[in-house]
Amino acid sequence: MHTHQRSVWQTLTTAEKESELRALPLPGGFSLLRMDTFARYGQQLETGVFGYEDREFVFIPGDRVTLGWENRIDRMDAPTRAELEKGLEDIGRTLEETPELLRELMSPLRQVTIGPMLVERQVQSVSWEDATAEELAEDDELQADLATFLQSTYNAYELHEAHRFTRMGEEVRVELFWTSDDYPEWAETSLTEGFSILTEDEWEYLYGGGTRTLFPWGDSFDYTMKVRHFGELDHAGADGHTHTDNGLPGSERPYDLELPNFFGLHFLGDPYHCELTVSEDGMVRGKGGDGGTAICGGLGVLLGYLPTATFYRDPYAAELDWPDQIGYLHFRRIIRL
Repeated sequence: MHTHQRSVWQTLTTAEKESELRALPLPGGFSLLRMDTFARYGQQLETGVFGYEDREFVFIPGDRVTLGWENRIDRMDAPTRAELEKGLEDIGRTLEETPELLRELMSPLRQVTIGPMLVERQVQSVSWEDATAEELAEDDELQADLATFLQSTYNAYELHEAHRFTRMGEEVRVELFWTSDDYPEWAETSLTEGFSILTEDEWEYLYGGGTRTLFPWGDSFDYTMKVRHFGELDHAGADGHTHTDNGLPGSERPYDLELPNFFGLHFLGDPYHCELTVSEDGMVRGKGGDGGTAICGGLGVLLGYLPTATFYRDPYAAELDWPDQIGYLHFRRIIRL
C-alpha cells in the first residue's frame, strides 16, 4: 500500500498510523504495544512498537533509496582527514589513494526499492544461547567452571565454542555455544515460519536511512562518542564542554553506537561483531563489523571503526565458511509486508 511508503507515512496523523498498523496481516502472537517517535542523526520516525514473545519489533515504512559509496572524501573534517592520513601511512598507503581504497571496501552505487517490514529492535547471537536450568545441572564441566568464575573477580569468561559467563549486577548470565554446518541448517532450526533475515540492501537502509554519507551521522568521525574498545574518545568534546548522557559520568553512560537510531533499532556498534544478512540467492554476508581485524591490527579508532560505515563490506568475508563466522554473527528477524 502507498501509505506504507515513507514519504506518505510521514504525512499521516498518529491516529491514522495506528489504524494502519492494527490492520496489518501479522502472524499470531503480535500485539501493538504503543506508538513511539524515534529521532537521531537528523532523521525522525513515528511508528508502532509491537510485542512478540518478550521481544520488540517496529514497523518500518518502505522507500526508494540510493545505496553504495560515491568516492567522496572532500566532506571529511580536518581531524578525520588527519587520522585517516596517519592510518594510511601505517599500512603503506597515501591519502590520495583513499577513494580507491574505500571503493574496494564499500558496496557499489545502486538504486533499490525497499519494501515495508516489521523489524526486531535488538539483535540476537547466531550461536550463543542462554543455558537452561536443566543444561546447567547436566554439565559437570560447566558447573566446575562456573564455580571457579563465581569465586573470581572477572566480569566475563569464555571457553572457546563451549560456554561463557557474564556478570550482570548480582546475577551471572550463562550461555552455551551451538554450532551448525551452514546457513540453511541454522535457519531451519532458528527461524519459525513467517520470519526472514535482512538482505544487504535492507540492512543498509535500516542502518543509514538512505543518507549518502560514509557513516549514518556524516562523512567525518564523531570524536565526542564513547565506543567499545576505546572508551571516551574526547570527553571534553569539540565544543569544549563535557559530553555525558543525562548527567552520567563518562564511565557510566552507554556506548553511543548502541543507542536506538531514527527507526528505533539497536545496532551492535562494535567492529568485533557483525549482523547477518542473506541475499536472495543465499549469499551470507556480515554487516557492521569485520571481526575486529582492523582494531587488532592497531589501526586506531577511525580505521578500526570503518567497518561500522553504512556501506562497508568485509573484503575477507568470502574466504570464511559458516562455522568460522558464527561466533561473532548476530541476527534480527523481520517480516516483509
